[in-house]
Amino acid sequence: MEPQCTIVKEYGVLHLRGALGEEEQLALLRQIASDVKSRPPANPIPANFHLSSGDAGSVTRREPLHELGKLLYQRFADEVAKQLSPTEVAAEPSMARIARVHSGEQPVNVNHVSGVCYQAHSVLANHQDGPKALYTMSVALGCACDFVVGARPATSAGRFKNLRSGAPVTLRMESGDAIFFDGGSIPHAIPTIHKGTAPPLWHQALRKGFGGARVSVLFREPDGWDAKYMG
Repeated sequence: MEPQCTIVKEYGVLHLRGALGEEEQLALLRQIASDVKSRPPANPIPANFHLSSGDAGSVTRREPLHELGKLLYQRFADEVAKQLSPTEVAAEPSMARIARVHSGEQPVNVNHVSGVCYQAHSVLANHQDGPKALYTMSVALGCACDFVVGARPATSAGRFKNLRSGAPVTLRMESGDAIFFDGGSIPHAIPTIHKGTAPPLWHQALRKGFGGARVSVLFREPDGWDAKYMG
């Protein structure tokens, strides 16, 4: 199946369904299986874990993961070029970042890859990632989830000045889907994980008895990478 991209223009969110095919998902899971961390079954808080980071040649860098990040950026860039006019792209910083990949103006520089493991009953509370733009490419593996963007955080303590909120939009992310957006400015949450929806490859790749229901793999570029390309 060819990837299909939904663009939530009011928040600059890109949802690429089928970003990774089954063989690509299986290969990724096998690469990261020994690094996936999960919490005890009674603990609903998602568990974060490091996968790769640093410049080329660094001992902490696993080059195939960074190459996968570049590939995903290119797949998003191709879809944005198909769907949006130059005016629409210029009006939204996250779209403009992806468009610069398509034009070759700004290369992809994935320098950090990490993961988050969720139990079937885990919840990711609505939040912003920080007080400035933080573009994130996230790939879903395992059970489907509801990914909600745009809802205003309930308390002022959870809001930064760069907040962009309004009517919430829910995107159902299946295994192999990817999302790209500014997690610093756009509040986001995962209120629901759909238990039992993981594809067979999930069980093929992970160790017997593994209790997690889904994993998000996050690909990020370094802070300030956009600055010299934005004039």
